[in-house]
Amino acid sequence: MKRENEPSDEAVEHGPVYLAIERALWVLGPALILLTLLNVPGMHAAREQAEAQLAADVSAENLEYCARWGMPAGTAQYLDCIRDFVAIRARAEQRLRDSIAASDL
Repeated sequence: MKRENEPSDEAVEHGPVYLAIERALWVLGPALILLTLLNVPGMHAAREQAEAQLAADVSAENLEYCARWGMPAGTAQYLDCIRDFVAIRARAEQRLRDSIAASDL
């Protein structure tokens, strides 16, 4: 029969510090998971905003470059220049993705 003043088997086996740490982890673990889940929408919004800003910056660079080479906006040459830039950037991005994929193997 067990007395009330006797330490439990768990306390004798691990000690009070271990038990305090274990309790803290049981409280903090779910709290950290909850905070992470609450932060996910904000991370997605920030990523989308960064992607939109990058697209706007790239577009502005393309426009500036074609105009600098004497192709006024709205002309056929200008549109061809923009198409060429889009194609060049797409190929460069694909090479970068391929390189990253190859290095992950």
